[in-house]
Amino acid sequence: MPAHRALLLLSFILTALPVWGETVQLRRPGNATIITFEYITLDEEAIMVKRLDSDAVLNYKWEDLDLDWVSKNNPKLWAERQQLLAEAKSLKKMSKKEAEVDPFAQGTAATDNKSMVKNLLISLQDGLKGMSLSANRVEVVCYEFQLDENLFWLAFDELKQASLLSGKAEPSARTEDAAEENKDANSKTKAQGKSTTKTKVRTAASTAAESAARKSHEGDSRPYNSLGYLRMLAEGGTRGKPVWMMLRRATADRGTMLAMLEKYAKLCGDLSVQPQAAASKTELVVLKKALENCAESLAKVNRENNAVEARLQSDCRTLLALVLR
Repeated sequence: MPAHRALLLLSFILTALPVWGETVQLRRPGNATIITFEYITLDEEAIMVKRLDSDAVLNYKWEDLDLDWVSKNNPKLWAERQQLLAEAKSLKKMSKKEAEVDPFAQGTAATDNKSMVKNLLISLQDGLKGMSLSANRVEVVCYEFQLDENLFWLAFDELKQASLLSGKAEPSARTEDAAEENKDANSKTKAQGKSTTKTKVRTAASTAAESAARKSHEGDSRPYNSLGYLRMLAEGGTRGKPVWMMLRRATADRGTMLAMLEKYAKLCGDLSVQPQAAASKTELVVLKKALENCAESLAKVNRENNAVEARLQSDCRTLLALVLR
């Protein structure tokens, strides 16, 4: 076969292969080996990638990589990480001198279980950013966890509604349509044979939902809160799983929620031994235990743990029952 024909044939084969995602090149300090991976997502602490020769998904901590080399050879990736680090730095605590004159430093001290729950409920409504849509490719995330993309985008609407104090985690009107559309899409994919195993069948509803979610997310910098996360995680099933997937990639949200739950657990413990709260001691001890259990389960939501635990759902339900009554 002539050389030019061989090159044309090779070019046709390469262009016919499914393009699944962007690639990144990584290397370790002191090791000349350079590996090309498929990029999935990143946060301030680590980057998640997939091997090109298998379905293995790997997590690399930034501290274990040659950062100078990575920054020079992956400028777009590095810019995203730098943005996340800048956002985290902007949230640093006040200096000691500033805190001394801060009128919010003392706060409203709780005197019994009722006032403690009131303060907790206010903190549960503090705004959270959610999962970064620019640092995460949703189609890859959904493929990894075998979740319908339509249901994932619907979770954005439902989480925002559940984040309202008067709102409830009611199913979106599009949920049933999305489920039916997903069945049709899956049937078409299976009918096409094994060659389309990794080909993403995107529907009109999925594309429209993604566009609406991105527009809404850009317009509201902190559209979610801990109350919304707890409500959706308590739901479980096809409505809780997308939110769990989002929280798993929202490092800042997890850190804020954990700190808040642990703070109130300590406050409950401290108040329960005070004379003025003797009448509420039992309720405070119960609330303290619920907060500790929820914090412990929430701490397991990370990249190394791929299982949605039933205990997390149960702990969220228990805590909500004590706060929203």
